[in-house]
Amino acid sequence: MRGSLIVTLQAKLKRKDQINMEFIVCNKCGCSPSKRQFYITACSHVFCETCRTTPTPDYCHLCKIPAKSLKMDASLPKNVKKVFTDIGTLSTDINRRLSKIIGFQKFQKSIQLKMENKRSAMRKEQIGKIEKKTQEFNSQLTKLSSFEESNRKKLEDTEKENEKLKHLIKSLELEIASTVPLADSDNEDDFFLKNTPTSSNPSVAGSITDNDDMFEFDLLGLKNRSDSSSSSCSSQSNRAGSLF
Repeated sequence: MRGSLIVTLQAKLKRKDQINMEFIVCNKCGCSPSKRQFYITACSHVFCETCRTTPTPDYCHLCKIPAKSLKMDASLPKNVKKVFTDIGTLSTDINRRLSKIIGFQKFQKSIQLKMENKRSAMRKEQIGKIEKKTQEFNSQLTKLSSFEESNRKKLEDTEKENEKLKHLIKSLELEIASTVPLADSDNEDDFFLKNTPTSSNPSVAGSITDNDDMFEFDLLGLKNRSDSSSSSCSSQSNRAGSLF
């Protein structure tokens, strides 16, 4: 039983290493691979051993150019063997590999989507914070604008009040300038009235009496002189009258 299983596996491996040549013929003479050894060129053309060596080896009779060739047996490289793989086997292998590729890419895309959602949530949170800060800034800006407007109005009112005060001060200065001379003359009269001696002050009154006596004496002296002059004039007139 065990030996038969090994034989079966070896047969499968042998079939796997074998090249499917059911659809292969010589591209020059048309013979089948069962009769002769076949070769494949680098330009993907197939020739039997006879056609390959005629006229010279490593020559493509279709491309008419020199071309290296490989013997078509189990020693072919894997990438060359693939072109001889059965379509059913190849499709099964392709589907299996394709499903693996699809599963891998799907898993990676799901991880990528999770990361993008996480980054999107973080960006959304940051945007919310920025919007909140922007609203606070706009609110403060509105308050500052209203405060500036109120200060501007107050400044305008203050300037208007200053202008009114300037006009008032100017009118007061003009009024004071027009009334100052009268006030000075009144003050001078008050000064002389205050410094004029009266009888209430005995010393000053005595001096005034003495001065009045002196003035009276002078007046009497003048009067005596005037009397003497008047008497002399009358005597002269009498003398003149005596001539008649």
